[in-house]
Amino acid sequence: MMATIKDVARRAGVIPSTVSRTLKDNPSISKETKAKVRAAMDELGYVPNSAAQMLATGLTHSLGVVLPPLTDCENISQPFYMEIITAINEEASSNSQVVSIATGATLEELVKQVELMHRQKRADGFIILYSETNDPVKDYLLKEKVPFVVVGAAVDNNDKVTYIDNDNKELGQEAVNFLRAKGHQKIGFVTDDLLGQVGQEHYQGYIEATNEFNLETYPELVFSSRVIDSLIESLQSYQLTADCLNS
Repeated sequence: MMATIKDVARRAGVIPSTVSRTLKDNPSISKETKAKVRAAMDELGYVPNSAAQMLATGLTHSLGVVLPPLTDCENISQPFYMEIITAINEEASSNSQVVSIATGATLEELVKQVELMHRQKRADGFIILYSETNDPVKDYLLKEKVPFVVVGAAVDNNDKVTYIDNDNKELGQEAVNFLRAKGHQKIGFVTDDLLGQVGQEHYQGYIEATNEFNLETYPELVFSSRVIDSLIESLQSYQLTADCLNS
């Protein structure tokens, strides 16, 4: 039989309303009493009724994560997304939160999914895993005053939006410094998107670092990974043909 608030109160030696206020982290309850109540919860394996909590607080204790449009399959397949979703899920779990994923083929489909999640109270806030100008998802969340953060470079000067991003230029510099420390002098640059903002910032860091240490840059060594993939496929086809001719 599942433990109830009354069971927790009895074990902790308090009244049920004290347990309820502890669940809400009410400042009127002392730290000592909260610790005693939480210890009783752990001992009894008490799990709060999420539906009742939502009615009382209006919070779902759920977090929405918005992926980029699925039309950009090459970006979606990058390890970055699996790694960051795993990290978000681990952090959410440690804070008794659950994570819901919003996906869509286009930005228009994404905003419909986010709107549905918000109206159905399936998320208290959102983490957007891309940064776009004129983003309808961001516009909707701002209009509805739903808390959210954007993972990516700031694309506007809107002080109502919180952006979280790497220092991509510094990463490019660190890559050059690492290879230079290994004794390498001819350092090329490989990216899957030299026209995108992240790729440009990486490349800028690469150029600045090579200039700082008087290393030559080799434009012919600046490839797109798409070109490299094509070269690898050509070499594999050539090797297969050679093997067939020699067999």
